[in-house]
Amino acid sequence: MFRLGILINPIAGLGGPAGLKGSDHIDTPAIARERGVESKVHARVFEMLSELLPFQKDIELIVASGDMGLNAVQLDGWAHQVLFESPQSSSAEDSVRFASMLHAHSVDLLLFAGGDGTARDVCRAVGETQAVLGLPAGVKMHSGVFAVTPKAAASLIMNLIKGSLVAARLSEVRDIDEAAFAQGRVSTRYFGEMLVPDDQLLVQSVKCTGLQDDDLMLDELSAYVVEQFDDETLYILGSGGTMKRIKETVGINDASLLGVDVWFQGETLALDVHEAQLFELIQGFSQLKLILSIIGGQGVVLGRGNQQISPRVIETVGVDNLMFVSTQQKIQELGGQPLHIDSGSDALDAALSGHHKIICGYEDAILYPIQYIRSNISEP
Repeated sequence: MFRLGILINPIAGLGGPAGLKGSDHIDTPAIARERGVESKVHARVFEMLSELLPFQKDIELIVASGDMGLNAVQLDGWAHQVLFESPQSSSAEDSVRFASMLHAHSVDLLLFAGGDGTARDVCRAVGETQAVLGLPAGVKMHSGVFAVTPKAAASLIMNLIKGSLVAARLSEVRDIDEAAFAQGRVSTRYFGEMLVPDDQLLVQSVKCTGLQDDDLMLDELSAYVVEQFDDETLYILGSGGTMKRIKETVGINDASLLGVDVWFQGETLALDVHEAQLFELIQGFSQLKLILSIIGGQGVVLGRGNQQISPRVIETVGVDNLMFVSTQQKIQELGGQPLHIDSGSDALDAALSGHHKIICGYEDAILYPIQYIRSNISEP
């Protein structure tokens, strides 16, 4: 049987909808509860395993007890063994210990659900010696070790079970440089490499932060976008360096770099909103516009660092009221690969699939595909 080790960070992703930029701080669970945010990490694992049901008899799950594993895989018929007793409140050290145990147990693939912080923990434990795959469930996912979506992870596992030839590569584990972030800059630090299945359509690339966007191009892009603003529309302004330049151009002096801000009739309505706050704020407005930028190198527009913008927020805004922006440099770095979405809603991801207008400069736009990664799993 294919031995699939599953490691879950129970608080992964809480910091996104809660507007905390990450889930690493010790107070994250308490703040998230106050803001009505629940982790969706178990649902993401459940989604992946549901896709693998046709291959259930071929898989043995190696899991931890409780929220680090067993609570997310309570599906009838799964052969499994509990290798690690997780505490009620797990820590990074628990992830390191469990990852080491999974490696010693000779799992065929160590699948971890979380973000860059969890990737760092797994990398500490196994380095380059164990085949791993990240199930994207965190806020920060700059590393190149994550599947694009839970369905993409299931497709990769299916290929391994069927004996298809799946290449492997070493890919970087990166996380935000906290010292640089404290000074208002987003850059990432290198923490090592891990061995991952190599499929460029199903596994994301490392986020590019070393190359700087051309300032003139950014100025032109920002000027053009801001010229489109009107006093009848409420604007939800996404995260990232490109969006920060647009926010500064429109006049938001304390614009959030990693947060989501809201602008209406020449004034800042809210800075650095969390999901529940944003959803409540946009009720009652008849005209809404959501502006999103592209993560350089990965080409992800939803589901990476902007989980404050949830499916219910987008449904309220309307898919026709989304605006995508990017410099041409970021598009060129994709090498022809499509953009990706991982909103957590299959229906929304499907609705957003297809070619979209991407604003790249002053009166300069291109049509570029956004791809929803569907499962290609069939009966064995």
